Amino acid sequence: MKTTFLIIGLLIGGLLGFGLTKYFNSNNSKELKVISSKNTVANWNWADSLESVKNAPSSHKIVYEDSKVRVLQVILQPKTVEPIHTHQFKSIMWFTKATPMTYYQYNLSKSGKYEITDSIKIGLMPAEVLNHGEIVEPEKPHAVKNTGSETGIAYRIEFKKDF
Repeated sequence: MKTTFLIIGLLIGGLLGFGLTKYFNSNNSKELKVISSKNTVANWNWADSLESVKNAPSSHKIVYEDSKVRVLQVILQPKTVEPIHTHQFKSIMWFTKATPMTYYQYNLSKSGKYEITDSIKIGLMPAEVLNHGEIVEPEKPHAVKNTGSETGIAYRIEFKKDF
């Protein structure tokens, strides 16, 4: 039941993100009230080399980018684990084609190596929750394994400035 609510939230957030992106890119002179986030670039402490497009380029493709926002297409082939990576910015993410997956969280050990600290298995998402988004906070080192037999596809709108 929790997974269903998560997926529904992800999908609703995606729609919100689309609207916000349209707002930011309009020639409208209105000001958007900025809400400060505790997770800003200033206090990010993970290596730039772990950034999603740099360290997991086979699964993270830039669809659009400007000084305020970056839109990623995330594609994960069947039975594949993407490389460990991070997402530095608050974002909105949604799935257009979901598959069963396992989400791995990593942390830097005392020996300087990244080690799995937790994993979450996510079953197949119901069709009614696809194409809706949810706000996602910046993510520390993680990786996702597509445990299904089909390609998974998601989109992520990363906001480079607080919102």
